[in-house]
Amino acid sequence: MTEIYKKYLKIQQEHVDAFVLMRLGDFYEIMGPKAQEAAPILDMTLTKRGVGVDEHGVPMIGFPSCTADVNIGKLLTVRDVVVDDGDGELKLIKQPEKAKPLNDHNSRAHALLSASSAARWLTCPPSAVAAEAYPNQDTDFTKEGTLAHEVAELFARHPDINTADLVAELGGADREMIDCAIEYRAYIEEQKKDNDALVLLEQRVDFSPWVPDGFGTCDCIIIQGDTLTIIDYKYGVGVAVSAKDNPQMKLYALGALNDYGIAYDVKKIEMHIFQPRINNVSADSLTVDELMAWAEKTVKPIAQKAAKGKGTYQPSEHCKFCPHAGKCRALTKLCTEYVETHSLRVAVPVLAPHEVAEVLAMEPSINLWLKRVKDQAMTTMMNGGEVPGWKIVEGRQGLRKWSDELKVVETLKAAGFNWEDFTKTELLSPAAMDKAIGKKKVAELLPDFIERATGAPVIAPESDKRPVFNRLAEAQKDFE
Repeated sequence: MTEIYKKYLKIQQEHVDAFVLMRLGDFYEIMGPKAQEAAPILDMTLTKRGVGVDEHGVPMIGFPSCTADVNIGKLLTVRDVVVDDGDGELKLIKQPEKAKPLNDHNSRAHALLSASSAARWLTCPPSAVAAEAYPNQDTDFTKEGTLAHEVAELFARHPDINTADLVAELGGADREMIDCAIEYRAYIEEQKKDNDALVLLEQRVDFSPWVPDGFGTCDCIIIQGDTLTIIDYKYGVGVAVSAKDNPQMKLYALGALNDYGIAYDVKKIEMHIFQPRINNVSADSLTVDELMAWAEKTVKPIAQKAAKGKGTYQPSEHCKFCPHAGKCRALTKLCTEYVETHSLRVAVPVLAPHEVAEVLAMEPSINLWLKRVKDQAMTTMMNGGEVPGWKIVEGRQGLRKWSDELKVVETLKAAGFNWEDFTKTELLSPAAMDKAIGKKKVAELLPDFIERATGAPVIAPESDKRPVFNRLAEAQKDFE
């Protein structure tokens, strides 16, 4: 490795969240992963600089020193800037104070073959290009998840942050979200095994040597000794996410290895899922050789097809995350052919148990298909298109609500009604109390006052981890 790049890496490690500008002659250069981030900000073409390790070099952009003021101003809209003029002293230029303390995660670019959708496009390569035809739709859940990541990043970056001072500034963050962010910060600290560990938060990584234009943003990267650790923060409560053989995590690890493997002798990869709202912590590990074999033999050939929209459409459990499902001919064929062939082979008017099992196995795919086709029809007609034989009508009217609550109160008081006649005070539910005062306080103060009804029996595949429903025990409860 060249002495210039060794020096550059040392400065970058000391200022992990800043852009580092190194003056070389009449030019300033930004090297490594931060160059990939800076290139679109400065509207510059990314190039490579040889650093004496291999023939590929590292990403780099450069600009004349006479344009430094303009370009530094652009960079400061995103991060602090550290300037090395070669005189032995570093100049740190801080970003202007911002009204909002959070980094805007919504403004990030998204790759066609993203790490977050890897499970889908690795299974069904053409789905990546097909999905690009549909606009991204924000839901309350995605907005909540984005805010939760912004809050988690804020707390992880500032170990001594004063929670009370920031609650009002966090734009919708409740007590539960803040508590989860504090737990995430503590989890990161637990994974650090020595004081020299390099910790990178919300770091963009590049896995384009295996996936065309592939990049993503890691929630947390820790490099210590010969181990590279990836931590992914999940705020959802619907499904417990596993780190075991997780392609999203493996692509993040691949990108981090690509960006930092030159400077560190990494031999082992650790991947962690931290999902605090449902107390799910999952981990997996593999060697660098195993990761590289997966990248070369599995990812690279599939990604080459996926980037061009080629390959075979393959309906699977991942269809529920695909916006193309409502127009997907492969999914339609799977569902309609099943119904048609099933009706042909029924010899008696009563389904046998094994046939019931087959129907249950197909139910998620068929339900998903019907829902997505219906959604697609709605979108088509709402945009002025036609679906032969169907039309849009007004559905059932919504619930009644007061148009002006203050006027309602004034009217009732004028009519002689007392305040208690038309208002009531209710205790928050346990779920609402979690958000109001935090799960920890609820668990500390109120555990003896929480009861939960037994879940209703539901059908699940044998692979489900929950125990078999005990009919006898539930029946006995009726006599207690």
